[in-house]
Amino acid sequence: MAAAEGRCPWLNAATAAGVLGGAVEVTVAPRSCEFARQAGGRETTLRIEVTPAAASHDSCQSGAGQLKGIGNQAALCSYQGKPGWTAEQVVGTVRDQAFLVRISTNDRSATRSTLREKVCGIAEQVAGILF
Repeated sequence: MAAAEGRCPWLNAATAAGVLGGAVEVTVAPRSCEFARQAGGRETTLRIEVTPAAASHDSCQSGAGQLKGIGNQAALCSYQGKPGWTAEQVVGTVRDQAFLVRISTNDRSATRSTLREKVCGIAEQVAGILF
């Protein structure tokens, strides 16, 4: 079941639960949402941030994969977060808003390619809502 802390304007808890593989807890702030799933000592989080385009996100470094059809100037890259965690993110802009979508996990069985597929799918949805 999803916690009732608030409603994320860019993604609902049911969709996040489908992506993360089970029930999620939701934390909503004015410009961000985080969905977290914990099971058997493994934790996976999905974070969405939307800010004015002039504000900066943790951007992708050189060598990031440029994505077409997901907002403007969207890029996919790995993210170095907590030690022992694997994370992938998409950053981009739509109109006058910058967005970041990141999936992070300490689940050692999760592959980067699976995380990339999931984060790109959510980024497409977020960019579509921002249009």
